[in-house]
Amino acid sequence: MVEQTQARRRKGVRRGGEVCLVPALVLAAAAMPASAQTISAEADDSVAEIVVTAQKRTQSLKEVPLSVAVVSGAQLESRNLTEISQLQTATPNFSFQGGNNPRGAGLTVRGVGTNNFSSAIEGSVGIVIDGVVIGRQGAGFTDLFDIQRIEVLRGPQGTLFGKNASAGVLSIVTADPKQDWEGRIQASYGSFDERILRASVTGGITSNLAMRLSGYVTKRDGYIENRFDSRRFNDRDEWGLRGKLRWDPADNVRVTLSGDYSRRDASCCIWTLRSFGSNAGLRTTATAAGIVPGPDNRRVNLDGPVFIRQDAYGAALQVELEAANGLTLTSITAHRWWNAADNNDADQQPLPILNLNNGDSKQRQFTQELRLASPATGTLQWVAGLFLFDQDYDLTNAQRGTFGSPLPPGVELSRQIFVENDTLNMAPFADASLYLSDRFNLFAGARLNIEQLDTRFRRGALPGTTQLGTVVNQQARRSDTYVTWRAGAQFRPTEAVVLYASVARGFKGGGFNALQDSPQLRTVSPEIPTSYEFGIKSELFDRRLRLNITAFRTDFRNFQAQAVAPDANGTLVFDVINAGSLRTQGVEADLDFRLGNGFSVMAAAAYTDATYTNFTGAPCYAGQTAALGCIGTGATARQDLTGKPLALAPEFTASASIGYESALGAAGLKGFAQLSYAYRSRSFTALNLDPRTIQPGYGLADAQIGIRHADDRWRLWVWGKNLGNQRFAETIFASPLDGAGTSQFIPMTAMRQFGITGEVRF
Repeated sequence: MVEQTQARRRKGVRRGGEVCLVPALVLAAAAMPASAQTISAEADDSVAEIVVTAQKRTQSLKEVPLSVAVVSGAQLESRNLTEISQLQTATPNFSFQGGNNPRGAGLTVRGVGTNNFSSAIEGSVGIVIDGVVIGRQGAGFTDLFDIQRIEVLRGPQGTLFGKNASAGVLSIVTADPKQDWEGRIQASYGSFDERILRASVTGGITSNLAMRLSGYVTKRDGYIENRFDSRRFNDRDEWGLRGKLRWDPADNVRVTLSGDYSRRDASCCIWTLRSFGSNAGLRTTATAAGIVPGPDNRRVNLDGPVFIRQDAYGAALQVELEAANGLTLTSITAHRWWNAADNNDADQQPLPILNLNNGDSKQRQFTQELRLASPATGTLQWVAGLFLFDQDYDLTNAQRGTFGSPLPPGVELSRQIFVENDTLNMAPFADASLYLSDRFNLFAGARLNIEQLDTRFRRGALPGTTQLGTVVNQQARRSDTYVTWRAGAQFRPTEAVVLYASVARGFKGGGFNALQDSPQLRTVSPEIPTSYEFGIKSELFDRRLRLNITAFRTDFRNFQAQAVAPDANGTLVFDVINAGSLRTQGVEADLDFRLGNGFSVMAAAAYTDATYTNFTGAPCYAGQTAALGCIGTGATARQDLTGKPLALAPEFTASASIGYESALGAAGLKGFAQLSYAYRSRSFTALNLDPRTIQPGYGLADAQIGIRHADDRWRLWVWGKNLGNQRFAETIFASPLDGAGTSQFIPMTAMRQFGITGEVRF
């Protein structure tokens, strides 16, 4: 009886493993052309079933006791989202903070994340692509083409996704091969001479062997003008390929081999002046070049090189075997590589003060996951497995210039660091659900994390230069063993409503402050979150309305953060610290409403209260006096941020879109339109809560209108982004050589853009 009820309630969605027979409805929705899903309610005015793998099992989203935001490939295209940095406009409580290189960019969930340059510290938000954990966040910032869906898992996910998922997980699922041959070519032209060409093809080679091949090329002029030599910075120049082979040698066996390669070679990324400080030389050269600091400043005056060059590639083998008794064995074996080189002219002047600010990263990782899942039905449903992560990450970072010092002609100061990190993580894990009735079940899981980190740190001078700072040659090892877990319950008062409550403990491995300014390898302790959630998931009014609401609270101990503080000489330096304890709590909600007559509405919103509960040793900001709360001077200056808000944690975030589609008078043609809006309230962008780094609240309005053939053989649409021309910055910070002034990273999304896109399917 229980089994029958469960099967009926889940509409046949298989919960035990990745090899599955899903219901005809779900298959139809998954196979529906992206353009048909984009903004149309179609003939069926009910919301489509959403299938996710957030719990390492294929499940309906309604049955998953987690706060999960799902963005389909169709939604990515309908809102012209091509980069991970743009996801924050569609996903509340998810943020991207840009930097001058991929190493310094980072993600936050519910206001929590680690954005730092240290090679011996990793992010708090994990990135997973097709089940493969990406060791460094920068290596996972992929182009969003030919994507089946994106799942943003909010809150600690240590039980199933392991270390470095203490704040959440960004899971990207790419499109799979199909037996039926089909393909598409998509071309787009937009503002700043943006040219995007994308293509994919899939089909069966034999009756049990199918392939999929996709690729993209993106080129765009920069939107930051260099007054020194008319160069344009912050452009985009990249291309990539992805291939998949799926072999089904038997009904119960599936083998998937995948590989990908992407290259980026761009004059990116540089910051602009937001305000002047006390550096008279900088003020003079900038003013002479016609630069007016402010939120709208898109001009710089640089003589040094600015570039990012990176290659990311890898291969994965996934083998799935379903036994006669319903047990499913899944093995995922993957190798990945990431090589990145970057340079920025950090002095913001056409002078050799700090023209060389170069980083060269090389990452290699091997992952192996082996898991066994129970049958899809039964009183006890479970998944258990073993995980191995082996990573080598090396960084060479060099700085050279006069650093504003009065030096003899030809004399330069420099420092160069070499950091080698070897990480080994092993983890057995298990997760289970016990169905006590057709309406009530308990769930629990645990993971034993065993991690070892070896770090070697050397600092010296570049040949032919004078050493800046002390020479350092140190190595250290740390080992961490920690259990992450979760437990909770689900209750179904009706077929349309599911309630859940859970508590979870996460873990992010410890590390070292291996930064350019580090005088030594100081230990950074593990980050430990404890999370509480209560959620309601519902499909109402004959499934015309999907409404999900989550209330959450997460307490963090030893939050890892990168701070910028003045040293004994007043120069701003980077440091990695444990930022005491903090709490993030709030409410998240999302809805999908099919109004009928071609109209559909999607909306999501979040309220987040993220504050430090104990942070007495926070670094002061430049210019902070005792009257403003700073105690001490120089490198030892500290302030008490207890009770103060976290940076990058806006209280309110929201996203909404309304779409319409209707048949046109011409036979076989349909018109469609969509209007989208995203809002983020004010927030600090610097850990030390420098009041100059407040980004005021802003809203972004996007729109598109187009026409398509009824059978989706082609479609054509025009679009606009940031129609209100809102100006904002992803990051505001104290200028590196002018601590009393501020600089900013202005993203492409802060530019008003227009374009046209066409697609042909065959």
